[in-house]
Amino acid sequence: MKKLLLLFACILFSFAGESQNSSSIHSLYLGNNAGYDGRSILLDYRSFDYNSIDYRDFGTNNTTKIIDDNDTNGSRFINNFQYGKVAGFAKKYVLRYDAFNDQMEIKNAENKIYLIDKRTINKVDFENGATYKLYNYYIGKKNFTGYLKVIFKGSEVSLLKKEVIKYVFEKQAESSYHTAVPAKFKRGKDLYFVADHNGTTRSFRSKKDLLKLFPDKKTALEKFLKTNDVKFTNEDSLIALMQHLESLD
Repeated sequence: MKKLLLLFACILFSFAGESQNSSSIHSLYLGNNAGYDGRSILLDYRSFDYNSIDYRDFGTNNTTKIIDDNDTNGSRFINNFQYGKVAGFAKKYVLRYDAFNDQMEIKNAENKIYLIDKRTINKVDFENGATYKLYNYYIGKKNFTGYLKVIFKGSEVSLLKKEVIKYVFEKQAESSYHTAVPAKFKRGKDLYFVADHNGTTRSFRSKKDLLKLFPDKKTALEKFLKTNDVKFTNEDSLIALMQHLESLD
């Protein structure tokens, strides 16, 4: 009898824990974002349409620049809308990546676009094979959190890339002899990162940077770099480098 009572108490405790967890999760669902496409998915509180206005602080005189996509050449998106999966959900969604604002967008059947909540969805796999994950990463001594594209994933090290899109301000015509140049989004120089098996993720741009990250493998790396034409802006070269790092004890 005591065993039955104990079992019953454990079941009640487990159910209560699940209910509490479910309640806390559902408290994150905001407005009509709950129940998207027939099942719940956690989305950011902001929503917007195609002709959106993005607000971004440029740190100039404490002002905020209002960017209207319609008046800006180029695109803040790495890819057009395509099918993909988000971590924790089996079905496919229509997604695209806004590299300028470092946001994943998701579109529903009514062509409304929402932002995926970074607090709850940390990975997106696009149908074209591209995978983006949220990482805490370092550039120098500064720490950031954002989406990095997974280029190579090993058991010891992974190669990641931060795709960069910059905003270039419009240039007014200085005189009647000059032509005004409209504002535009422009692809910047992408940044590469290496993540070790502990999850520490740091940027590198040169042989010097890499050797600092792996001091215990310095001799083996120097030998590999000497006999191989490794270009630190070429993904194939960097993948070969990561594969070599994987093979080192």
